[in-house]
Amino acid sequence: MPESAQPQRPWSRRRFLALAASGAGAGALAIACGREEDEAPAAPSGVRPAPALDAPPAAPVAPPAPPLVTPTPAPRPVPPAGVLRAPLLAGTPWETSAVIRHSGARGPTVLVLGGVHGNEPGGWLAAETLADIELSRGSLVVVPRANVVATQLLERTTEELGDLNRLYPGSSLAELPMARMASRIIALARHFEAELLLDLHESWQFYVERTIQGTAAIGQTMSAGPGPEQRTIAQAIGGRVNAQLERERELLLVRTRFGRRSFGDPLVDGGPEITGFTPGRGSSSLSMGRYVPGLTPVLVEMGQQNQRVERRAELHRMVVRAALELREMV
Repeated sequence: MPESAQPQRPWSRRRFLALAASGAGAGALAIACGREEDEAPAAPSGVRPAPALDAPPAAPVAPPAPPLVTPTPAPRPVPPAGVLRAPLLAGTPWETSAVIRHSGARGPTVLVLGGVHGNEPGGWLAAETLADIELSRGSLVVVPRANVVATQLLERTTEELGDLNRLYPGSSLAELPMARMASRIIALARHFEAELLLDLHESWQFYVERTIQGTAAIGQTMSAGPGPEQRTIAQAIGGRVNAQLERERELLLVRTRFGRRSFGDPLVDGGPEITGFTPGRGSSSLSMGRYVPGLTPVLVEMGQQNQRVERRAELHRMVVRAALELREMV
């Protein structure tokens, strides 16, 4: 009987292994494998074949993490144009007003103090007229009579009030009223994010004509305290004002030292850290840059000796206007 006509024996595992071990050709193995594949019963319709037991389940694919983005602080809202009044130490015998003029356009804020000492009228008389300055951008905040009781008495201050210009940063819990006022002025500067303070004062003698030493002989001078513009702003303001003056006696001199102490580098450049204070004890307005971020304080002193109060007030006003011009606010 021909081989092709012989009945095919069913393939078994033993026969398959024997054939592989005997070295039979790959073709026979292929035929055998092909025959088993051909003869494999088909899966019933609608039945899904079971997955291989050794195949791990597919892991879920996580979406890519979003990139880390530092949120940008929202810009401070621009106040509408107009003039406002805000009380400081409201409801007390020392209540005074802050006058705030907004331009309605985004820009810097300049803070002006007058009447810190009641016997220096040139400063507070000038400050009372500043709210009429038309601004092109930014805001001007003015406290015309910071020590209102002293201005009414025409005295520097009293022992019961305390010296406002020696009490910064002050405290709302302080016993001395002017230490409380100092804390309110600090809060005012922080609230409006003031970048420049002009504290308008008067001395008796002119600095260039002095026959005595001390604060009674620093007329016609400007001094800048710690802040981002400590090295430049007083020189810039003084130069702009001096260019308008004809009398040599009236020229403003920029002082880099105050008394025996140099103010040193601004806090942002590594100056000493201010970690606390004792209520009712502190220093002058030239220290305010250490308590108000971004602020540079400038002390302005006009000479009283043989100089009329109207002229002193006019010179103070020129200083404020020069500062506003440098910031392109007018």
